[in-house]
Amino acid sequence: MLYKFRHLESIDLYNNYLYGSIPMEWASLPYLKSISVCANRLSGDIPKGLGKFINLTLLVLEANQFSGTIPKELGNLVNLQGLGLSSNQLVGGLPKTLAKLTKLTNLHLSDNRLNGSIPEFIGKLPKLQRLELYASGLRGPIPDSIFHLENLIDVRISDTVAGLGHVPQITSTSLKYLVLRNINLSGPIPTSIWDLPSLMTLDLSFNRLTGEIPAYATAPKYTYLAGNMLSGKVETGAFLTASTNIDLSYNNFTWSPMCKERKNINTYESSHSKNRLTRLLPCSAIKQCQNYSRSLHINCGGPDVTIENSRGRFLYEGDNYGLTGSATNYYRKNWGYSNTGDFMDDAITEDTYTVSSESAVSAKYPDLYQNARRSPLSLAYYAFCFENGSYNVKLHFAEIQFSDVEPYTKLAKRVFNIYIQGKLIWEDFSIREEANGTHKEVIREVNTTVTDNTLEIRLYWAGKGTMIIPQRGYYGSLISAVSVCPSSESECGGMKKKISSL
Repeated sequence: MLYKFRHLESIDLYNNYLYGSIPMEWASLPYLKSISVCANRLSGDIPKGLGKFINLTLLVLEANQFSGTIPKELGNLVNLQGLGLSSNQLVGGLPKTLAKLTKLTNLHLSDNRLNGSIPEFIGKLPKLQRLELYASGLRGPIPDSIFHLENLIDVRISDTVAGLGHVPQITSTSLKYLVLRNINLSGPIPTSIWDLPSLMTLDLSFNRLTGEIPAYATAPKYTYLAGNMLSGKVETGAFLTASTNIDLSYNNFTWSPMCKERKNINTYESSHSKNRLTRLLPCSAIKQCQNYSRSLHINCGGPDVTIENSRGRFLYEGDNYGLTGSATNYYRKNWGYSNTGDFMDDAITEDTYTVSSESAVSAKYPDLYQNARRSPLSLAYYAFCFENGSYNVKLHFAEIQFSDVEPYTKLAKRVFNIYIQGKLIWEDFSIREEANGTHKEVIREVNTTVTDNTLEIRLYWAGKGTMIIPQRGYYGSLISAVSVCPSSESECGGMKKKISSL
């Protein structure tokens, strides 16, 4: 019926749980400039007929179920300024005809199953401001020409099967956000990157970068260098300042014995020290283990919770007693957590990393699932001063941030990877799919071995899943509780009930 409104300029059907495809009758609307149908159930191939909508300046099909290849006919939309195809099931490469979209300012292709290389023509789109390729399926190398575009503000490329490339030399002085995460980059960080005048976010985490950070380097407000092989001293100079959030975890830096923990600097697992405890917590006051534990119970994102059964009372220690930031290492007597990343595009300066459920969770022990901890990039729970041996790890989940009250929220997809002791155990893990719904418990178990008195459980968001349902900034990993016991014991660490005498 919309095609009868001849003067219609914009169609926005965001969050409506619609199915089917896009009506080709809309092409007859002479003034139509914008189509947004994101967060629906539209499926099948992207219609080739969209190439007839020649007046379009915006086409957003994000978070649907479109499959097949991107039609070459989209190259006919020469007035297009924004093209959003993220979170679909698209395959194949990018058609060369898209090179004709010289007015394009925003290109979003994340969370697809594309293949082929990132094409050179992207670096020849003169007005491009934002490029988003989280887990798109496209592989590298990344054309250097992209980083010379004078209007470029925002580049996000992650979890791509890339060749062994290097961090590019960047001349785009307007660049504010640069994410080149987990794309197999190697070599040093170019010194010119620290001179970019507008840069606010720099994410080079989980690559193979080496070398040192210059003493004169000034870090952007959000700097994530986790998971590389960087070395040298970073305590002196202007790099570590009180106004920036810097994650240095999983590197090989040299720290002085006098270094102190800072709430905005994550130094977890960042030392080259041969001493395991110093390597894990280089700036901690804990220098040696006084006692060794053999059990672990954590209520993630919530307060202390005690559960009770026939075997006794079990305390799950809460982790919400300190303020979590985008580069946080929080620890207690024998365990802690390391959080990396901020939720981009949620229009919130100070992110919240814990969530609470307003409704009850269907679970044996519901109190364990009323709160949860979430993370936009990497979240590691770790135990130290832990007895060596074989252990059973139980991870407790319930999807409490999404609900099924509104039909469109059923389309939200949270997908992340789970590592135990550095080994990938579950890839593309979805709480909702595992539990067959929201607000239902799901427990996953795995056996592991502790050989150096430390245990690590890490959740990593690899760029997949929806990012806009129910609103932008809803993505990443989520966990409700952790429990670890020796493999020989089904439960551990409990306090036996007192039996009152008659």
